[in-house]
Amino acid sequence: MTRQRIKAYLLICATIFLWGISFLWTNKLLINHVPVFFLIFTRIAIAAVILFFVGKLTGSIQRLKNRTDILWFLTLALLEPFFYFISETYGIKLTGSPNLSSVIVSSIPIFGLIAGVTFYREKVNIKNIVGIFLTVPGLLLVVLGKRSLDLLRPADLPGTNLTAGIIFLFIAVFSAVGHTVILKRLTMSYNAFTVTFYQHALGAVYLLVPFLLLDLRHTNITQFLTDGEFWYPIIILSVFCSSIAFMMFTSVIKELGVTRTSTFTAVIPIITAATGFFLGIESLNWIQITGILIVVTGVILSQLRSRRS
Repeated sequence: MTRQRIKAYLLICATIFLWGISFLWTNKLLINHVPVFFLIFTRIAIAAVILFFVGKLTGSIQRLKNRTDILWFLTLALLEPFFYFISETYGIKLTGSPNLSSVIVSSIPIFGLIAGVTFYREKVNIKNIVGIFLTVPGLLLVVLGKRSLDLLRPADLPGTNLTAGIIFLFIAVFSAVGHTVILKRLTMSYNAFTVTFYQHALGAVYLLVPFLLLDLRHTNITQFLTDGEFWYPIIILSVFCSSIAFMMFTSVIKELGVTRTSTFTAVIPIITAATGFFLGIESLNWIQITGILIVVTGVILSQLRSRRS
């Protein structure tokens, strides 16, 4: 294995870790009743500002090489963070079931496999395919280890709509896969810093509209802006879980490709559960531990290359 490939695996592991713990910080903000669009917009906008100043100081932001590239950047930011974050949030809300939501989102590696082979002719072997499909039942055990297997019964909450929620969740899945496909295309012409900056800058512009229309009018934003309990988590999310994490993810895409990189997203819920366990917030039973081992096995199989390679 080359140094470059080892570096890519270290970066994707660090990325997945940051995205895994991001749920804990996001949950802390939501518990304090921070509006969803305000939360997402602030996180992405701060990340964009940080990337802009760092990019100007270091000269890391490249100029657009082709006018048509702006369309690719616009589409990239539209798919993620805009469509993905909104669809995932409303999917969880409308289904009333975080369990069902997690299982649907865990199908990203499967669709990533299809996208990688279709758009970039990425080479996969039978071990890779088995590994990718193995992550879904493994994650199912992790998510449902302490709960009922009755996924299709939404919580008894006002406003739940199972059909609409599932549609939103699959929009999130396809947005994530489409984002990864375009991301690889852009990494052929631009460095990771440039792609990450434009993604966050344009994403902030997109998110500004629903923030102004839905949150600003109905929420006293000042109370959050003057609260230190708001700024600490949001800065961590902006700096580490957005700016740094997305930059590392972008770097990895170029080396590992769409298929192998997407498979690592199945580990995110495991990182969240494990972090909660070590912090004393959650507990893990033998069913969940079995699921973790299955997911890890699946990810390892998905990365194995044929002897010819």
